[in-house]
Amino acid sequence: MQLFVRAENTHTLNVQDGQCIGDVRSFVCTAENLPQAEVRLYAAGTPLDNDALLLNTLQVDTIDVSVALKGGKVHGSLSRAGKVKGQTPKVDKKEKKKAKTGRAKRRIQYNRRFVNVVTTFGKKRGPNSNS
Repeated sequence: MQLFVRAENTHTLNVQDGQCIGDVRSFVCTAENLPQAEVRLYAAGTPLDNDALLLNTLQVDTIDVSVALKGGKVHGSLSRAGKVKGQTPKVDKKEKKKAKTGRAKRRIQYNRRFVNVVTTFGKKRGPNSNS
């Protein structure tokens, strides 16, 4: 049986009965000059973690090789969810002045819009422009 191993280069292996995944892993490590602990083998998208698994039991003729990537924390992992809220100190709400309603509110609106207006040249500005 022929087995194709796709790493950086594609290799062809002639497999005899009794050979296992560990033999393929050691072949790839020597052929590609990779450390054995970082080599990952996949057959049809499923990882081949069991080195004692016989190659005859596989229903595929191609094995993909990848190398473990170096890295650290992943942004947004669930292990850190909610940590910021728990670390922030609680601040009490301030007492606010009661908002005016009805006639008093309309009076303030009228004064802002029509009485205290400073006329300037140019385009009319919005209510928060202070001019």
